[in-house]
Amino acid sequence: MQAREQTAQAAQQPRDVYEAGKAARTREIAALETRSRSMGLFTTIAAVAAVVFIGCIVWVPLPSTFWGVEFLLVLSFVALWVGHGRLQTKKDLVEAALRFHERGLARLEGKWNEHGASGEEFSTPNHPYAGDLDIFGPNSLYRFLNLTETRFGSAHLAAWLKGAANDFPNGVRERQEAARDLAGRHAFREGLSATGAILGEEKPDPEPFLTWAAGATPLEASPVLVLAAKVLPILTVASLVFAKYLPSGIWIGLLILQLILVSPKRGVVARIVGSVNSMEGGFSRFAEMLAAVEGQSFEASSLVQCKARLASTGTSATHEMGRLGRILSFVGARENAIFRLVIGPLLLWDFNCAVALERWRLRAGTNARTWLSTLGEVEALCSFAALAHDHPEFAWPTLSNVPHLDAKALGHPLIVSTKRVDNDVLLEHPGSVLLVTGSNMSGKSTLLRAIGINAVLALAGAPVCAQSLVIGDLRVATSMRVRDSLAEGVSHFYAELQRLKMVVDMSRGDRTVLFLLDEILHGTNTRERLIGARSIVRKLVLYKAMGAVSTHDLGIADLENELPHAVKNVHFQEQVTGDKMTFDYKLREGVVQSSNALILMKLVGLDIADAPQPAQSIESAR
Repeated sequence: MQAREQTAQAAQQPRDVYEAGKAARTREIAALETRSRSMGLFTTIAAVAAVVFIGCIVWVPLPSTFWGVEFLLVLSFVALWVGHGRLQTKKDLVEAALRFHERGLARLEGKWNEHGASGEEFSTPNHPYAGDLDIFGPNSLYRFLNLTETRFGSAHLAAWLKGAANDFPNGVRERQEAARDLAGRHAFREGLSATGAILGEEKPDPEPFLTWAAGATPLEASPVLVLAAKVLPILTVASLVFAKYLPSGIWIGLLILQLILVSPKRGVVARIVGSVNSMEGGFSRFAEMLAAVEGQSFEASSLVQCKARLASTGTSATHEMGRLGRILSFVGARENAIFRLVIGPLLLWDFNCAVALERWRLRAGTNARTWLSTLGEVEALCSFAALAHDHPEFAWPTLSNVPHLDAKALGHPLIVSTKRVDNDVLLEHPGSVLLVTGSNMSGKSTLLRAIGINAVLALAGAPVCAQSLVIGDLRVATSMRVRDSLAEGVSHFYAELQRLKMVVDMSRGDRTVLFLLDEILHGTNTRERLIGARSIVRKLVLYKAMGAVSTHDLGIADLENELPHAVKNVHFQEQVTGDKMTFDYKLREGVVQSSNALILMKLVGLDIADAPQPAQSIESAR
């Protein structure tokens, strides 16, 4: 059945899948709203009838046998009230599924930056490439990809994007296989996302609970005390009910006795209950998400292993999390003030909840982090799968044992296909360098970012914006968007030198570096810039790094003659017709033969032909 579903979905265009899903969920919401209104009306009627009927029994008065009718009315009200709540929960789930399809359509229309988290909390100062390639931020790769709903899912996705090729090739190949498997499981991805979305925009932080779950045993209660905490509340309540048949005040004595017995554990019980008290809603959602994962028959080996990790205690994570959810629902009852002050002490509620939590912790607590981490891993893989589903034209990279990069029709994935121009890029061996020249706005920086961002995707295990891509084990390092720091007293030029040193130092390591340098050393004069830039390129070639350097300095281009085995000149150019300038953004071999700075000045109203000559300026000043 699943295979037929995946085949049918693969035959549909992504837009058709999302449009059909959106229409179906919209109809479902309308039907649920109709049912909700009806059930709400019946609930109100039952409540009013129960109140009126009890008034009639008391004031008319009616025979006592009518109390049975009153009981049925109250029972009907409770059943309708519970049913209405479940209906609302289902409606919330369907609305979240509707948003899943709406976000899918927004991504296809290039409006992906209007939704979802930016991932800025994962930004790392001085990261080798994240800042230059917009891995995190409002218009970032993370925001483009991210469909995770839990903190563990977000962390997994961010780690893969920040640590490209840390587990090359096996880990990369496993994520590719898993994402391919998930790409065809549209219904599963929709359900997982919708269930997680109900957690809310502020994803619950499970760390306090996980810290308790994996910690040392805090509650040391003897079996006798545990038994007494269960039996004494029953005796106390019974003595209260049958007080007129028992010696006066016996229930008070039993209540005092039970409170004295558990009083030494009061502080520990408060810490346990406090650690989990806020997690009731979140963990019920986690259990449902884990159930969705356990319910799938995956084909990819890494996903099969994920399912196996969810059964690491001998029983399923869903079963254990369901048990935990029931305990947490009991813990949540103490939020009611009357319950906490009256019923709770009478039944030793907190102590008994803490005992149940401690038993769960001893049995399954050490596995809780693994379960949530595994769920997060599947979520992050679903983000890669959605990219493959939404863009069937994107290629799955071929992983090579030889460090090189060979891309056909490579483009920037964050640019919509109607505006994107693709180019072939070849870095044949360690020590290969593309010197990219071209006029302003012609596409040099975009090419470098396209190379870098697709390398990050490929080495993370995701599909890439290319017709094909063969890539080896590479470490990405960039110097493209250098910022000065007034607080640290660092100038722009010095900041760039620090960045370039980082790239060169990384190139001395055991793994081949893929470097991307944009407008190298543009913060100094032409003579020193040429000397410095040529020296840096030579060093990178010497250290067997590979990459691309964009520049306006045509004097660097003669490195192709000096290092013909390593350096290749390529360029972009503009097309000028009258006062109109256009760009085709196509990469060509050789060095650019034109410049457009003066033309651009004229187009924006800074025509140098209108400027007075120096002699005229002096005369005017007089």
